[in-house]
Amino acid sequence: MTQPQTPPSSDANWLAAQVKKLRLSWRLLRDPLVPFWTKLIPAAAIAYILLPVDISPDMLPVLGQVDDLGILLLSLNWFVSLSPADVVRRHLAEMSSVKGDYRVVEKDAPTSPHVSGYLDVESHHLPDEGAEQEKD
Repeated sequence: MTQPQTPPSSDANWLAAQVKKLRLSWRLLRDPLVPFWTKLIPAAAIAYILLPVDISPDMLPVLGQVDDLGILLLSLNWFVSLSPADVVRRHLAEMSSVKGDYRVVEKDAPTSPHVSGYLDVESHHLPDEGAEQEKD
């Protein structure tokens, strides 16, 4: 019997989403179609982090860093939401695609196993592959 697969933890999903937002923000900062005033939002957040004046002083063990992180994340969300939607969609599409020319070489092509007679995930009997060829 196999163990049921558990979904990835929400912490990992949250962290992956923040890394993706950071990458998207970097791309938007370099895009000339994003207005200059919108690009000031992340710059202001970085200035806040670097300046010694904070809502909670950085000398406090955890609280001092949490407010800096919160300001950074809020500014990135605000920056992305105020950027032109079509530019954001274009960058997201480019980030999710892989650039390059690919071809499948015959010897590297995956071979499908013979599955006739087995049950699929929903316990339906899979048709015999030879029977389909006979019908054609």
